[in-house]
Amino acid sequence: MRWRSLKLVQRLEQLAQRTPTWLAVLVSVLCLGTLAIWVQEDIVIHSPFDLFKRDALKIFFENAESFAIVAAVILYFKSAPDRKAQKHYEAWSIIDNAAAAKVATSYARFQALQDLHKDGVPLRGLEAPRANLSRIHLPDALLMESNLPGADLRDAYLPRVNLSQANLQESNLEKANLKGADLQGANLQGANLVHADLTGADLRGANLKGASLRGAELWKAQFFGANLENADLKWAELQGRELHGVKLFNTTMPDGTLEQQEIEFWSIHP
Repeated sequence: MRWRSLKLVQRLEQLAQRTPTWLAVLVSVLCLGTLAIWVQEDIVIHSPFDLFKRDALKIFFENAESFAIVAAVILYFKSAPDRKAQKHYEAWSIIDNAAAAKVATSYARFQALQDLHKDGVPLRGLEAPRANLSRIHLPDALLMESNLPGADLRDAYLPRVNLSQANLQESNLEKANLKGADLQGANLQGANLVHADLTGADLRGANLKGASLRGAELWKAQFFGANLENADLKWAELQGRELHGVKLFNTTMPDGTLEQQEIEFWSIHP
């Protein structure tokens, strides 16, 4: 029922945006003017021509200020998409300028990213190498194919984020919330994932060579086809089956042992 209501509201909004502004204002003013005349007991309307009589026109002029307010409100709402588009353009300009200037810490960029995400704008292909995005909140964000090498994402709130095919080489994701994140094919070589929450995350085909996953939450994560050469999984929380199908070599296992033998597809034996 709620879904149907939302669809109805969206259709009404689309219809309102398609209606020419002049027509919306004219119809609104005529309807309000007619109502204002109708409530006057001493004025009787028998035909549309009666609306142009002196007494009727007098009512229109007496309520001109109210009509102007209604017209202004209509114009405000009709221009909402243009204002939002301008807001998004300015936000992207801030993000692009910070990347071009190679600025590490930028509160404006930080806020711009959160604002764009809040408005439902996909952040695909984001360019923010070595950016300080510590503690940023981007749940369910679409960040696939983003370029974030060396980025500071400590304590970032990124549950269910889509970072597939993203470049996160040597990024700092310590204590980041990546529950249910899509990291398929992501480059996490040398990344810091110490105590990160990767519960249910999809890391199939990801490059985790030399990455540190010490104490990370890996319950029900998927690593099939991932490269864990020289990775550190000491004290990582997992059942064991999560590592089925991974590539191991000089990998520190959760119990602290070193898997020195090169294994292309590690398998769990019952």
